[in-house]
Amino acid sequence: MTATTLEKTATTAATVEFRGLRREFGKAVALDGLDLTARPGELLALLGPSGCGKTTALRMLAGFEHPDSGEVLVDGEDVTRVPAHRRDAGMVFQSYSLFPHLSALDNVAFGLRMRKVPTTERQSRAAELLELVGLGDKGGNFPHQLSGGQQQRVALARALALRPRVLLLDEPLSALDAKVRLTLREEIRRLQQELGITTLFVTHDQEEALSMADRVAVMRAGRLEQCAAPAELYGRPATAFVAEFVGTMSRIPGRVTDGTAEVLGQRLPVDGEAPASPEVDVLVRPEALRVTAEDTSDARVVSSAFLGAATRVTVRLADGTEVKADLPTHEAAALGAGTAVTVSLPERPVLVADRL
Repeated sequence: MTATTLEKTATTAATVEFRGLRREFGKAVALDGLDLTARPGELLALLGPSGCGKTTALRMLAGFEHPDSGEVLVDGEDVTRVPAHRRDAGMVFQSYSLFPHLSALDNVAFGLRMRKVPTTERQSRAAELLELVGLGDKGGNFPHQLSGGQQQRVALARALALRPRVLLLDEPLSALDAKVRLTLREEIRRLQQELGITTLFVTHDQEEALSMADRVAVMRAGRLEQCAAPAELYGRPATAFVAEFVGTMSRIPGRVTDGTAEVLGQRLPVDGEAPASPEVDVLVRPEALRVTAEDTSDARVVSSAFLGAATRVTVRLADGTEVKADLPTHEAAALGAGTAVTVSLPERPVLVADRL
């Protein structure tokens, strides 16, 4: 990739703001007062289960949907009612949406042609963008002659052709196989960082969100649960929903008194506010649990799953609760199914939630 290509493709990074967005479809509330800001040049992932409102929010930024109330701002300008073709936003869809009768080069150049950019200039820019996404030798191929990953690269180049202020990605990798998905998400991240373009990325895949994004906005039922950097989101979830949606989490019955949780025979400080009821579940990540062989214990190893350097061990506690612990594989090798073990937690604050 040359500096010239970057200069021709890069745009001024924009600030995007959602202010109090509300959208109803009949009795269903898709967005319920969403407030969220994407910073200039960052990749912000919108993550959540189906129906949480993440795609609706993205479509409102693109101009394909309009809120019942609230505002969408780009660099402080209210674009809530601005038509989609005047938004300066490039969008990549899950389904690629390439024109089957046009070559890869002409697909990339299509938006430029609609804007009456001279033929020589638009073909030159389209060729540079295909080079940018690693398809410089595929300009003459039609969509049916390209793999799924290659088609998605063409769609990405087409979105960048108009030099948008904002790039929008609507689950663009979900239709691809695992190996191609991994490669393409790395390529998208590399391009986004080199171009410095503000990007909003919708996904239901937590691994994609955590590996690609500068920050992740976790949504639930049309509302924002938490927006934070991946490490903070994983290590210090603001709510029980975020804790269980992002990564693996075990629930261990416990009891809270005077801001202290009693769990696994230990007393640990509570991280954040505790529920009103003293009977709680303590939420624990697999890597936080310590598992040690102990012949007199009533807890037993149920199974294990090899993950490489770590092995995930499932333990059934004396009360029947099953918990998952990630242990170094060389340690887990000594803990076969049926082994009596003790389970403990490090001496640090724990997150608690209402007991299920």
